[in-house]
Amino acid sequence: MRLARRSTLSALAATALLSTVCAGAAQASTPVPKVGTPFPYVGLVRAAGVDRYETAAVISQGSFQPSSGSAVFITSGEAPADALTAGPAAASLDAPLLLTRADDLPAATATELARLKPSTVYVIGGTDRVSEAVLSRIGTAAAGSTVTRIAGATRYETAVDVAEEFFPNPEGVVVTRGDTFPDALSGGAAAASAGVPVMITEPTSIPAPVAQWMAQHTFAASVVVGSSASVSDQVAATVASRTSSAAEATRIAGADRYDTSAAVAAELFPQASTVVIATGDDFPDALAGVPAAAVNAAPVLLLPQACTPASLAAYVQGNTGITAEIVLGGPTSVTPEALTTNC
Repeated sequence: MRLARRSTLSALAATALLSTVCAGAAQASTPVPKVGTPFPYVGLVRAAGVDRYETAAVISQGSFQPSSGSAVFITSGEAPADALTAGPAAASLDAPLLLTRADDLPAATATELARLKPSTVYVIGGTDRVSEAVLSRIGTAAAGSTVTRIAGATRYETAVDVAEEFFPNPEGVVVTRGDTFPDALSGGAAAASAGVPVMITEPTSIPAPVAQWMAQHTFAASVVVGSSASVSDQVAATVASRTSSAAEATRIAGADRYDTSAAVAAELFPQASTVVIATGDDFPDALAGVPAAAVNAAPVLLLPQACTPASLAAYVQGNTGITAEIVLGGPTSVTPEALTTNC
């Protein structure tokens, strides 16, 4: 259970971190069978299946167990937009995020649904991403559950619908670019741990549905993730104008997607005991990892194929409290070289 939240987003994340570390320290070797159990791993381990759908199921198995009244979130494994905002929403219910094809429910996803026995399955995205036929198969796999679709006409409308459903009175917000995925992955983990939504935007202007949603809220804290090339200064200024104190409206950015993930980790997860590592070249593994990262109060660190950037190495090596590094995806996604060679 999270402790009472304070006014800054970094404080929100730190509070959640301390709460989870204190509650989970005794569970590392003997996990408690309930939703929200941290990864029962110590050291460097890999959570991977033969494809993105199996990997999402393996990630779920590592941190989530069947529990009365539980939920599961499902989004497209073929496009990242809906899952970017689904990750923090899933984390708000201590629920995993699974992936599906548009017209076919993968066997690994169906099997994991049957294992979890959720009371509710939230499908995020329209019929072009998750067809009605797949919706029916989800209901069959999760027998006895209520299957609810949340979708707008665009990714931005969907993001607002998700925020209104799961964060009706948000204390804070993380804002990232919505037409690409890297910054939203590292920002999503921060939002999930702090218990606030991720809201996506176009680089140089805030889409109308998002602007209308923001106009209805005043945030105690806000974080823009990404450089001015990803989220313009004008957009960041609008976000700051919806924040109660200018001092609590911040931007976190690095020279690239990898440095940005390291900067988010350093700013918002200064005392993490677990880190979640995923490729920065593609989205599926890290999308499914956001709720699991939140359960473990862990940042999501993005790696290139060939090496570990200096900023990420400095964060991991400088944080002596890290006892677990969870690698999401197989060796073609996060290569051995990426884990062992410094750039």
